[in-house]
Amino acid sequence: MDQGSITERPSSPADEETVTAYQKMACFCEHIEPWHLYDPQTPLHYIIARIKGFTTDVATRNATPFLHRYLYRDHAPQCILSCFTANVLYANRTEANTAMVMRVLHSSVRELVDTEAGRVVATPAEKLARAQTLFLYQIIRLFDGDVILRAQGEKDMPLLQTWLGDLCRMRGHLGELAEFENGVVRKQPLKIEWERWIFAESMRRTIVMAYSVITLYETMKDSGCTDDLGPWTYIHRWTLSRHLWEANSSFMFDRMWKEKPHYIINNYSFEKFLDHGRGEDVDEFAEILLSVYMGVDETKEFIPGNEAER
Repeated sequence: MDQGSITERPSSPADEETVTAYQKMACFCEHIEPWHLYDPQTPLHYIIARIKGFTTDVATRNATPFLHRYLYRDHAPQCILSCFTANVLYANRTEANTAMVMRVLHSSVRELVDTEAGRVVATPAEKLARAQTLFLYQIIRLFDGDVILRAQGEKDMPLLQTWLGDLCRMRGHLGELAEFENGVVRKQPLKIEWERWIFAESMRRTIVMAYSVITLYETMKDSGCTDDLGPWTYIHRWTLSRHLWEANSSFMFDRMWKEKPHYIINNYSFEKFLDHGRGEDVDEFAEILLSVYMGVDETKEFIPGNEAER
């Protein structure tokens, strides 16, 4: 899949609507207590469980809410193959093999960092693959509960931030693909290539989810540190559409593109979607972010059949 035509462009500053959405989530961020992680009734417990579940998603479905299942169908960079192996082993570790599993994980991380950290020339596909790979490794290392893994993960956090910055500079903003009103796409191009959309949307979702997890991790370390918005001072657009994300062929994608609404979301700005959208439009990625924005129970009520629990 040739992604060489994707060009670099600056990010747009967050608008008033986007900043207002952050304020709606302030209660979640400012009232994190140490025991919340162990109480199944708290939003933090639920969100962390979903994040840690990305490892199992990779191991069992070769996909996550931000990594499309067909993204690497035709060509998988070596780092993605190593990441898949490490996640399968980690998801199926036992008391007897845990030491060897962690040894494989450590070796895979070091190989990734040693190979890619100093690499200047890389294709867009390679840049996305290495960022996704390190992000998935970080989830294991930061949330496993092992102090050594956590310390190693924190040392590699600046590298992940650098690679996410690379993705931000080369992504295309969705506003160029269609005209939309109230967040709903109104005028659509005659045709958009499915494979290219998969790549671009996986990139956009990787940026949003990785920055979200990084922010959550830093907030858990210091819940009073909420003044610096960091990457959230900029717009990070993504597509909310279960129909497009879960399409299993080019034909089905084209059909869903024409027949079903899809929504352009800026960061966590869900107000217009909640006014016009339906629960059936919500996929796993949107469900996780909605759970932070409006609450876990409220999100489950919005989605028909409690799809949030799937």
